[in-house]
Amino acid sequence: MNQNIKKEFEKNGFVRVKNLLDYKLDLEPILNDMSFIMNRLVHRFVKQKNKKRVLGYNFKKKYSYLVKLGIPELDQYFNIRLPQKNISVNSDFFASQSIFNLIKNKKIINTISKILGNEISSNPCQNSRIKQPEKRVSKKNLNDGLVGRTPWHQDAGVMNKKGQKGTSLVTCWIPFTKTRIKNGSMLAVKNSHKFGLVNHHLGSKGQVEIKGKETIEQLKTVALEANVGDIILLNKYLIHCSLPNKSNDFRVSMDLRYNKSGQPSGREPLPCFAVKSKNKKNIKVNNYKQWIALWEKAKNKCIPRKWSYKYPLPTFKNSLKDLKNII
Repeated sequence: MNQNIKKEFEKNGFVRVKNLLDYKLDLEPILNDMSFIMNRLVHRFVKQKNKKRVLGYNFKKKYSYLVKLGIPELDQYFNIRLPQKNISVNSDFFASQSIFNLIKNKKIINTISKILGNEISSNPCQNSRIKQPEKRVSKKNLNDGLVGRTPWHQDAGVMNKKGQKGTSLVTCWIPFTKTRIKNGSMLAVKNSHKFGLVNHHLGSKGQVEIKGKETIEQLKTVALEANVGDIILLNKYLIHCSLPNKSNDFRVSMDLRYNKSGQPSGREPLPCFAVKSKNKKNIKVNNYKQWIALWEKAKNKCIPRKWSYKYPLPTFKNSLKDLKNII
C-alpha cells in the first residue's frame, strides 16, 4: 500500500483505507451473530402464532418487523457497548467473539499504528448502527444517531473532559454495506479538525451536536463514501454527520475507537485495554473470556450509580469557541 495514511489523516482529518478487511473472514461473522440475536428477539417478543413465519424472514424484513413491535431500546440489543443509563444486573449488549476479533484485528491495529504509534488501546467509545430506509423510521427517531441521521458533531464531544482534551483518539468507521450519499454516508467538514474542540449543545433527541450548525453551510464538505472492506479513520475533532438513508436498503456500520495507551479513555470505568505494545506484558486481554470479564466488572461498578458513563457538553465560558467565531 503506497498510501501515506498519516499524512492524509493529518491534512484532512480523515482517511479512507480501501480493501483492508475481508468480508467473509472479518465482517460476515458479525452479521451472522446479529442474525442470531435477531432470532432470540423473535422468540422473546413475537406472538407464538407468528414465530415460525417471522423466523423465515430475511435479516432486513425480520428487523423491520421487530421495529414495528415497539420493543423498548431495540438498538441496544445490537450495540457493542453497555447502555448509558438505567444500568442493572440484566443490562446486556452485543458482545460476541466476532466483535472481539474485529477489535483485535491486526490489519486495523497496524493501520491505526501509522497514526498513533505502537502503544495502542481499545477505547470503549464504540457503537454499532443498523439504519433502515428513513421512510420506515419513526419521527421521534429521525435524529437518533444509532437508527436515523447523526447530527453534526465531533467525536471528542461524547467523552469526559479528560478525554476531550487529553486523549489522542482515532475513530475507525467500518461499513458492512456499500455506503453512498443515497443510503446515508457520513459527511465531513474538510480540515475542521484544525478548529480544535468547538461549542456543542443538546439536540432534539438529547444528543450532542455542534452549536450554530447552520454555519457549516459556509464550509466545504465531503461525502465519506465507502465500500465493504474499506475503513474510514477520523480525527476526534473532525466535524461530521451522517446523511439520511433515502434508499430502499439498509445501512449497517460500526465505529470502533482507539487511543494512545496510558491516556484517559474518556469513559471510565468502561474497558480500555492495550491491543498493541512493544512490551508484550502490556497485552493483558488475549481472549474473548478476558474481554467479557472486563465488561462484567465495569457493569458491576456502574450498577450502584445507575449509569455507565457521563460527559459534559463541550462548552466554554464564552462564545469564542462557537463555530461561527472560529471560521
